[in-house]
Amino acid sequence: MEATSHWNFFNGSSSGVALRNSSNFSSQFTSVQLIQSFKPLIIPCYMLVVLVGIFGNYLLLYVICKTKKMHNVTNFFIGNLAFSDMLMCTTCIPFTLAYAFNPQGWIFGKFLCYFVFLMQPMTVYVSVFTLTAIAVDR
Repeated sequence: MEATSHWNFFNGSSSGVALRNSSNFSSQFTSVQLIQSFKPLIIPCYMLVVLVGIFGNYLLLYVICKTKKMHNVTNFFIGNLAFSDMLMCTTCIPFTLAYAFNPQGWIFGKFLCYFVFLMQPMTVYVSVFTLTAIAVDR
């Protein structure tokens, strides 16, 4: 029985992981190889989603802010959704993708680990609560 130790940034603790048999290890390694084989397809798709998400949401925020006719409660809620989505595209998606493809695990440091871990649920909560506010407003 071989034990290895690793630092888990998501809960801030160091824990020992015991590998009981080699089949568990080989199945994890096969999963990593499978993900790595799709890397040339997944990375451009993610980049396209991020760029379209940032550009489209920025354009929506620009139109809402610059056009006086668009200044109403529902459009401000939609602008809030756009801002939340833009935040997700800039802070969460690139780091999550890099983490998924890096066999070493999280390489961006402790601060960004906690920050991304905070931003992921926060952007989802903002979106859900904004949609709830739109429903209540209507």
